[in-house]
Amino acid sequence: MDDYENIDALIEAFQQFSRLNWRRNSISSLKPSELRMLVSIRQGNEREGRKGQTVSDLSKQLKVTSPTVTQMVNSLISQGYAIRTTDAQDRRISEITLTDRGERLAELVTVRTHETFKGMIDYLGKEPSDTLRQLLNGVYEYFEQLNNRQDEF
Repeated sequence: MDDYENIDALIEAFQQFSRLNWRRNSISSLKPSELRMLVSIRQGNEREGRKGQTVSDLSKQLKVTSPTVTQMVNSLISQGYAIRTTDAQDRRISEITLTDRGERLAELVTVRTHETFKGMIDYLGKEPSDTLRQLLNGVYEYFEQLNNRQDEF
């Protein structure tokens, strides 16, 4: 049996997700990336017990560049979802915190995301869902290694 006989079907399975629009946003006018940023600020604060996150913290957490984070944060600030405060001891450091409005939206996004994935687990079953998680983590590791090798050239 050819190990690669289903390669086209596997490619098609991945391409389906880009066409599905499964993350469509009916919650707010924010882009999906901005919603992820709101949730990341909130999660970082909860995880680290801090009031705010730095651009560097968010960049590491989301695995995107600092200029990308800055652009999204500026958009969230201009729309009233976040604020930037300067550290009293070191004015070079600024922290991003959520406004009440941002906190409410981040909570709503978190709840809806959990509901969506609970529904998927109910639909697939626990064991297939666990297998899917393991497989997706393996796929991610594969592509990470592939990207790292390409960076070497």
